[in-house]
Amino acid sequence: MVRVGYLSKISVLVCGFLLLLLPFTASAHPGRTDSNGGHTCRTNCEKWGLEYGEYHYHNGGSTSNSSSNISKPVPSTPEPKIDEDQVKAENYYTVATNLYNSKNYKEAIGELEKIYELNKDSSKTDSLIQKSVYAIYELAESKANTGEYSIAKDYAVYIKENRHSNDVIKQKANGLLKQMEDNEKIDELLYKATNARDEKDYEETFGIIQEAQKIKELDKIKSFYNETVESLTSDAEEAFHQKQYKDAKKLYKLLVKKTDTPTVISQYQKKLQRLEGEQLLQKSFDIKTADIEGRSLFNHLMEDENNTQYDKNIVNILKDSLHVGTDNARKFIFNIKIEELLKGGKKDDA
Repeated sequence: MVRVGYLSKISVLVCGFLLLLLPFTASAHPGRTDSNGGHTCRTNCEKWGLEYGEYHYHNGGSTSNSSSNISKPVPSTPEPKIDEDQVKAENYYTVATNLYNSKNYKEAIGELEKIYELNKDSSKTDSLIQKSVYAIYELAESKANTGEYSIAKDYAVYIKENRHSNDVIKQKANGLLKQMEDNEKIDELLYKATNARDEKDYEETFGIIQEAQKIKELDKIKSFYNETVESLTSDAEEAFHQKQYKDAKKLYKLLVKKTDTPTVISQYQKKLQRLEGEQLLQKSFDIKTADIEGRSLFNHLMEDENNTQYDKNIVNILKDSLHVGTDNARKFIFNIKIEELLKGGKKDDA
């Protein structure tokens, strides 16, 4: 009896325990778990604090009816998305920097343009492109100063047409183009002037020089002018010494007109007076130019007739002069040397 009573108590306890489990089994959150211990909620989701279709885990597969036993998955940190255009832009900038440092400025701007096309430009992109444009202008200016106008023009036009060039640098490029245009015109004129000078056409030469000066006052024009004056002076002196009085007189008159220095003008004017004196003697007494210097007018005219071409008309001129009876006339004829007469001498005394 004792054993039967003991077994009865055990049965009662087991049955009671089973009854306790029944409500929980009936109301337990349904659904089988997967190998990870979780599953997707499809039934009574709101009751368990879940959204329909939400995946969650059960703690160790416990049958507890506490919602705390249901754990939500910890979201993993997503990998950052790579901006491929920005990567390209950085590569373009690196290439452009290397090109700029190697003085390939146009090529550098070409790489920077690609960054603008990607809409990834920045302040450093703007800065490098402006530095490149100004560097190109410096190249243009350098080439213009050495007369390499074709290359300089290409650079200047590039600056004008580049959409990133600011107004200041465009204005400078325009000024440089105008300067080169003027220089080319002046060079062409000086070329013509050189040909005219080589032909001894000094009137034409000075006319072309004046035309060039109207375009712009340049050192090379002034230098060419001075060289022309030197050449003209040399030719005038040579004509004078060769007794080519007509040519010499023409050249000296041109020198007086084209020279600004008073002392030089006075010097040329004296040369002209001497030339005019010699021409007067030649015309009046038919004196050979080779016989003029070194003797008095009387001695010259009284030479043996075989050695001179003078005729009786010359003698009659002298007789008429002596007949006047003035001491000044006698003094002039017997004492004055031809070379003194030609220098101005006492010509008025005659």
